[in-house]
Amino acid sequence: MRTRDAVLGLMCTLLLGVPAAVYGTVYWTPAHELAPQGHSCAMSAGDFDMDGDYDLALFCGEPMKQWWNVGSPSVPAWEFGPTPYSGVPVCVHQNGDLADLDSDGDLDLAITCWYDDFVRCYWNTGTSATPVWEEDLSVFEGVLMYGAHYCPRLADMDGDGDLDMMLGNPSGGIRYSRNVGTAEAPSYEHVGWVDNVLSVSGGDPTFALGDLDSDGDLDIVRVSEDTPPECFENVGTPFAFEYLENPEMLEGVSLQGSDGAFGVELLDIDADGDSDLIFTVGWQGENLLFLSEGVTPVAPTSWGVIKAMYR
Repeated sequence: MRTRDAVLGLMCTLLLGVPAAVYGTVYWTPAHELAPQGHSCAMSAGDFDMDGDYDLALFCGEPMKQWWNVGSPSVPAWEFGPTPYSGVPVCVHQNGDLADLDSDGDLDLAITCWYDDFVRCYWNTGTSATPVWEEDLSVFEGVLMYGAHYCPRLADMDGDGDLDMMLGNPSGGIRYSRNVGTAEAPSYEHVGWVDNVLSVSGGDPTFALGDLDSDGDLDIVRVSEDTPPECFENVGTPFAFEYLENPEMLEGVSLQGSDGAFGVELLDIDADGDSDLIFTVGWQGENLLFLSEGVTPVAPTSWGVIKAMYR
């Protein structure tokens, strides 16, 4: 079905001058030796200590944990703990994201818990070196959430310079809430489901946002405990997203016989300007890392391209 739609789109471009979706193939190389090992958790990447590289926050249904990158931005080396989340309450089946919600230069927290029907916000009112966490339940009042096992992700989805909310639900669908406030004082308004991101049969689905094909907008990688990774390419723009499933965006990614993963994150782990992939696989906390080797787009340029898509 996707191939047929792509062909029709290419025909519209060639014959009518109508823009069409450009599907890409992204190639990945395993580099598992660069990943931290241990702890089967959902995770979120961010430069917590502001030293120029990515650290990893771990959400494990108990006090939050931390992998610190004590290497360099291009050659990571990992040290487990100490946790910078003292004062953040423990909750069951925790998931969350790190982001600078108030543009003050440090990372704040969005957290979901199994027994809540709301998203919790924890401001860092201290510093990156000495964080102090202050709960504020009013921040995400406009984000709709019912039930358990939600995955929150914060990103600028509409290109206006502030952080919006993408919230994955237990069936794998994703809801979008727009930040109708500012980059310094966020306020959220529910918009609706993200089209074409269909439900998944596996347990505890989680997802990551990142620019896999280096076209300036955010793509989605989703996985669950029982299902392999899926990619939804943003064939829209940085200001108006539109997602279509594209398996070719994960060329070379294999979970080595595992059915699925407990966590996934996109981060530029080797400082080469593109997004790399890390998965938490198995109860022993084996982490699999894949480095992006670049994208080969399918450009709508000739009838030869159209014919090739039928082969």
